[in-house]
Amino acid sequence: MKPFRVPLLLLVLVVATGTAAASTVLGLSVEDQARLSKMVVVGHVTTLRGEDDPANGIETAVGLVVTDVFKGDVRPGETVVFHTRGGEVDGVISLAEGEAEFRHGQKVLVFIEEIDGRLYNLGLSSGVWTAAEARREGLVFTRALGNGLEVAGGIDLETGPISLSEMSARVQSSIRRPEFDHPVLRETRLGRR
Repeated sequence: MKPFRVPLLLLVLVVATGTAAASTVLGLSVEDQARLSKMVVVGHVTTLRGEDDPANGIETAVGLVVTDVFKGDVRPGETVVFHTRGGEVDGVISLAEGEAEFRHGQKVLVFIEEIDGRLYNLGLSSGVWTAAEARREGLVFTRALGNGLEVAGGIDLETGPISLSEMSARVQSSIRRPEFDHPVLRETRLGRR
């Protein structure tokens, strides 16, 4: 697998010991993830296609038919295609520890960032939430943390469940108040945009 470039804002580190590997992401609030995202959308997974990207190696292009838009220039009914690390191309499988796993038909909420003109789910599996119907709240989201994901930075990831209305309100709040919550992000040039 070819190495991929990771921007400072993700702060993703790959830590390997022997044959075991883990991926580490900076623990971010829902609001900080929204601030770093180009779009935050809910939708159904319709396609999963392995690709061999010259710069990043094997990835999976995920097609998502959007049902709800919390942030971004997309409308319900449109399809957004974003990428995950790892996948399968011509029988060659590449695994990315801590990455989200998607299934056809699955309903998810995804925080999506843009890196070098390509869309990716933000922070590996930390930026993906599964959707489920709850009796009282209606649609709720639970973070879909992948195996092998480690969280750094002294902040525990909130895992949910979070209702659709609360998630929408929190993303909208982050748009109105663009200052980062996490001290690492505040101290970098990202916090001074």
